[in-house]
Amino acid sequence: MKRWPRILDSIASGKPERIPFVETLHMPGLLKWEPGHIWQDWQVREDLFHPRGALFGGYLAALADRALGLATMTVLEDDEAFTTADLNVSFFRAVSSGTLHIEAEVIHRGRSLIQVEATFIRDDGKLAAKASASQAVIPHPDSSSD
Repeated sequence: MKRWPRILDSIASGKPERIPFVETLHMPGLLKWEPGHIWQDWQVREDLFHPRGALFGGYLAALADRALGLATMTVLEDDEAFTTADLNVSFFRAVSSGTLHIEAEVIHRGRSLIQVEATFIRDDGKLAAKASASQAVIPHPDSSSD
């Protein structure tokens, strides 16, 4: 099996990733993925609220970067990696309870840039945020092993 599908399948199966920022920030795994698309659910955590009682926007930006990165992984070749070149997050409604439903998709796959977008939907079905990123495609540092 190819590198990126193997990694994505592992994440979707719930296997711990052992990536420091994923563990420290309690990032969600994957519900499912397919080429160009990922789905996640994240249980809202009150310890990440700002003083006005809703999710800190910086954490939502971190969730966005992670979701957009996972979507990017779905279209990479084994000898490719990526780095986020640009990240934009627009906030529409506060998130203060329940589960945040995250969907991210690849909008365009070029030779050197991948454009991705994500939506964040609250339990009540309302749009909480949207995010987009440009991902720069770079050579994978080690194409022979993970």
